Amino acid sequence: MKKASYLIILALIVLLVGCNQNENTMKSVEDLESTTRTETEKQQLEIGPVSISTGLPIEEDNTEKTKFSVMIENSPDARPQSGLFQADVVYEMEVEGNITRFLALFNDTIPEKVGPIRSSRHYYLPVAESWNMPYIHFGGSPQAYSKLSTLAVPTIDGMTQSNYFIRDSNRYAPHNVYLDTNQLDSFEEEPINEKFVFDEDASYEDSLPSTSLKITYNNFTHVEYQYDEEANQYKRFLEGQPHADRETGTQISTNNIIVVYANQQLISGDNSGRIDITLSGTGEAVYFLDGQAVKGTWKAEDGNLSFYLDDTLIALNPGKTWVQVVDASKKENVSY
Repeated sequence: MKKASYLIILALIVLLVGCNQNENTMKSVEDLESTTRTETEKQQLEIGPVSISTGLPIEEDNTEKTKFSVMIENSPDARPQSGLFQADVVYEMEVEGNITRFLALFNDTIPEKVGPIRSSRHYYLPVAESWNMPYIHFGGSPQAYSKLSTLAVPTIDGMTQSNYFIRDSNRYAPHNVYLDTNQLDSFEEEPINEKFVFDEDASYEDSLPSTSLKITYNNFTHVEYQYDEEANQYKRFLEGQPHADRETGTQISTNNIIVVYANQQLISGDNSGRIDITLSGTGEAVYFLDGQAVKGTWKAEDGNLSFYLDDTLIALNPGKTWVQVVDASKKENVSY
């Protein structure tokens, strides 16, 4: 074979080998991209539905569970409470005598026993209604009963529907009524959240380091939160002790805290000293997340109490949220 012909054949072999290698390389890249897309799609499928109340993935069978809001007592005789630590969102507000009471929303996890359950006050009702969640209580003030009949969500009143409740023989009335969630009907309502959004990567300007929050409601309700950096949660304390669940001993913790300053005043002509909390219009709010404090505002329109930063809904950490409503004239009772 002539030398020129040999060189031509050799060049063709090299070219063919190179093309084959490039083709294999391209196939490898395509395979890698395909695998990456498959893994991403698989992860998205694995995440599944996301909770409207916590922003966390939820089990698909959760959609079949009953979601509800409920009034829980917080007088000394009601402590420790049962099931409260499993609530997704909790609003703590004062009633008469500066005693606080909880409106607790249960969506992601439904404990079997919740309580002690107490009576309704009228300013809790728009909050529950705005979440589109059934509202459970045991009795109510005259002001509450005047509004309960017009509520746009189902209600359960232990005064007339005692089959949903149990009495605890280890406590005395009226601090011994508990909700038996196994007896609840299946409600059709699904929660609506127009109060805040969730974004674990959100960051805020003008935030201040704050690893503790203290709120004094009265001489037997000193609330404190301590930030746990490793868990990125706030541990709740009551009267200097961990605020723990009666059934399990689990300390209450939350991923977000919202302090709401709202005007409070006595109801004229009410001989029991009942109060009104003005949750309409707008006011000051402070958000606690990631060991930081951020100042913002709350707004309430048509009963929907929502939370803002610069006219944008606040982005909270996925997880539980506690809303602490404090008399706007007593800001000195809050320190952080």
